This record gives sequence, C-alpha cells and structure tokens, in this order.
Amino acid sequence: MQTLVYSIMHFLTDGACACAMFAYFYGAPDFYLCLLLYNFSAFVLQFPIGALMDFIALRQQQWKKYLQADLPLLCTFLSILFLAAGMFTHPIVLGIGNALFHVGGGIGVIKEDRRKSLRGQALGIFVAPGALGLFLFTTLGKQLYTAYPMVALVMLLMLFAAFSLQFMIVRKQPAIDDASRTSAALPPHDRNTGRPKLLLSCSAALAVLLAFLVVVLRSYTGFAVRFAWKSGFLFGLLAVLSLVLGKAAGGIASAHFGTGKTILVSLLAAALLYFFGDVPATGIAALFFFNMTMPVTLYLVTERFPKYPGASFGLLTVALFLGFLPQYLQLPAIPAGRFTGTVLALVSLALLFTAFLILKREEKRHALSH
Repeated sequence: MQTLVYSIMHFLTDGACACAMFAYFYGAPDFYLCLLLYNFSAFVLQFPIGALMDFIALRQQQWKKYLQADLPLLCTFLSILFLAAGMFTHPIVLGIGNALFHVGGGIGVIKEDRRKSLRGQALGIFVAPGALGLFLFTTLGKQLYTAYPMVALVMLLMLFAAFSLQFMIVRKQPAIDDASRTSAALPPHDRNTGRPKLLLSCSAALAVLLAFLVVVLRSYTGFAVRFAWKSGFLFGLLAVLSLVLGKAAGGIASAHFGTGKTILVSLLAAALLYFFGDVPATGIAALFFFNMTMPVTLYLVTERFPKYPGASFGLLTVALFLGFLPQYLQLPAIPAGRFTGTVLALVSLALLFTAFLILKREEKRHALSH
C-alpha cells in the first residue's frame, strides 16, 4: 500500500514540476538555462541528498531520542514545501523539491520491497508513473495562463503525504523496526550465510560502473531514437504508456522469472522491434521492452549496497542527467535510422548482462568463502 501511495505521488510530483516549468517559467528569456538548472537540481542532487539520508539512517539509533519520524516520509514532506515554493520562485528550488521527493519516496519503496521480499517489484511500480505525469502535465502546462492549478497539485501532494503518514502510524511499529534492521544489516541473498557482503570490491565497482553506463545510454536513447509516427497527443500518449507499463512489468518479470532472463529477453526483443520501429505497433512494443530493465538496473545496484539505498538510487539519476546533456547541448548525435535503436539496445544488453554476471559471480564466491 505504501508503494501505491508513493507511486501516485510520483505521478503528481513530476506532473507538478512539468506544469510549473511550462506554465510559469516557459516564457522567461533564460528558459534554456532554467531547463538545465532544473534538471541538474532534480537529478544530480539526488545523489548527495540520498547519501545524507543514508548517513542519518545509519546513525538513527544514536539519535533516536531526537529523531522519531520516519526518515523517507520526513524527506517527502520537506519536498512538498520546496515544490510549493519552487513553483513561483525559481527552477532550482523546484528541482530540489523533485530530488527530495525521489530520494524519500525511493528509500521508502526500497524498504518496503525488502520488508515484503518483493525482489524489485515495488521499484518498477514506483518509477513507472513519473513519465506519464511529465507527458500529461507538460501538455497541460503549455495550455495554462495561470499558476492556480499548480497550487491545487501541491494540495493533492500534501493529502497523499498525509495519507502516507497515517498509514505508517497505524502499522505495527515493532514489526517495521525488526524488518528494517534485518534488511539494513543483510541483503536478502546473504541471509543464508548470515554474513554481510563487503562494502566494496573491484568487481562490484565494475558492475556498478556498467549499470551506470546502461542508465546513461537508456536516457540518451530516449532522445536519440525518434519515430516519425510519434506526433500528436494520441500516439505520444501511447508511447508514454508503453514506457510506464514496461517499467512496471520489468520489476515483476525479474522477480518471477529471474533477473538474467528478464535482461536477455527484454533487450533482445527491444533490439528486434526497434529495427521495425517505423511501424507504430512495433515501435510502441520496442519502447515497452527497452524500459523493462530500468527497475532491474536499480534493483541490482541497491541490493548490492543494502545499507546505502539513497546513494544507490541517486547515483543512477546522475546517469539520467548525463544522458540528457548531449541533446541539451546539441552535440552531434548518432545518425538516426533503423539501426540506431537496435544497436543501442544491444550495447545496453552487453553492459547490463555483464554487470549481472559479475555480481552473480561475486555472490557465489562470497557464499563459498563462508
């Protein structure tokens, strides 16, 4: 239930930011710079904010006398204040609000995913609605001439946050604390050995680097691969819905059929379908399969570093920003054509599957050594 609330808030948060950027800041003479500052604040700042949240969480027992609130929810409430202020002040403030929400919501969902042994399913459900919010409220923002609808969106955010808070209060607190301590101490796949993994190793660093590059490439692909049929509201909506459903399905498929199989099948299917992407049906299917690996990538990294969910989540959003930069700076792009999406999907497959194999081998070595 908590994941559902955070997912709805994700839709509204990204929607509110998109609406503000295009209804309030779009006419500014420096909008091009505002767009860069917003994206930097919203994506890059998630890493230091997430690291700070991890630092506080690891010392929460020491500060329990002073800090009784649920940290992810506290971060979520703080994000609402920044979003409300940012809508009428500056895109940097708006971006900070977006970053705060993603860190708070992301950590909250990661904790619930571990507590309920969902194996990444909650991550896919949480990340999915943001794209739909961006699309719908960007369209809405371009049609608005007043900021009042944005205020209404913030009110909705507050209501959902209040619902989330109420939900957490009525839960059995001892059960949450016990599960949280177990998840923080040991990743799920290490519970058989009873020993935590090493914090960092050369192989783990390489795997995280490969996962990071996959996210950069996925972000870049979203801008580099364009379909002639993707014009107008209807086909734009269908394309976005395929992204949303693909992200949600990726986490579910990985949990039920295995991470390796999900990576192979989804990216091979995406590579094939991208080749025939000029046809709307196959192009939409390509987007669906290509985005299935988004929650899988996030799950691989956060499970390898279970004590640092905020930093792990934020690191991959830095990669999203880097993938956005070539388009923003209008750098020479990969020549558009039938092969572009296919090649990018295959490169993503090679990188992500290699990262998966490295982490799998490291897990086996650790199990044998104990």
